[in-house]
Amino acid sequence: MAEPGETLSGDLAATLEATRRAERELFGGLEPAVRERPIREGDWTPQDHQAHLTAWKARQADRFDAAREGREIPATTEGEETDAINAQLKVLRAGWAWEDLVREADETAQRLADGIRATDPQIIRDSNRLIGGTFGNGVLHALQHFRWLAEAGTGIDEERIRAFADEAERLVRAESIPAGDRGVGLYDIACHFALTGGLGQARGLLREVFRLRPDLVDYAPTDSDLTALHGELGELASA
Repeated sequence: MAEPGETLSGDLAATLEATRRAERELFGGLEPAVRERPIREGDWTPQDHQAHLTAWKARQADRFDAAREGREIPATTEGEETDAINAQLKVLRAGWAWEDLVREADETAQRLADGIRATDPQIIRDSNRLIGGTFGNGVLHALQHFRWLAEAGTGIDEERIRAFADEAERLVRAESIPAGDRGVGLYDIACHFALTGGLGQARGLLREVFRLRPDLVDYAPTDSDLTALHGELGELASA
């Protein structure tokens, strides 16, 4: 059996490769007219969602480049700053053909996966951003956008989304992933299941999450993603 950390780079890269496979099948499975049409009036098109997912993977690849080169890892963004970046990224890719978006998505996902594999696992473990950022800009980010597209009635393949959620759970649970990061990743997947009717899977994951990350016991009751389970969280935490 591999020692903790020996497969960390490979396991993280595998999450990106699984994400890109799911994107390729789910976005590619939409009718072109659906991909090009805003999912709601004034909203993004599915193509915009793909471009957005790609752009944030590119930002994560930049962080791994910085880590390998001994530079300061660019800070994460939130709130209004994130909204401004998203708007700018959308403008930059406005009018792109689908084939060009696919090419960029493939190249960016490969760049990030290769960058992860080229990074010393100790550097990854010592950082408090690289693992969570990889999940946040990879499997977890994609799950969120796939869910939004399903809720908007685009006709996206919901069985494929469920299969990807199961695959994401398996990949995030890899033994090489430090317990704290694994706990956060599984928490977000539990939220996805809770929002899509998979309450049994969400319960099982939350029991595990609360053992890995006791700090989330106090946070979970404030999380609207878990509204359907708010009355059970105390029991799940004590299981």
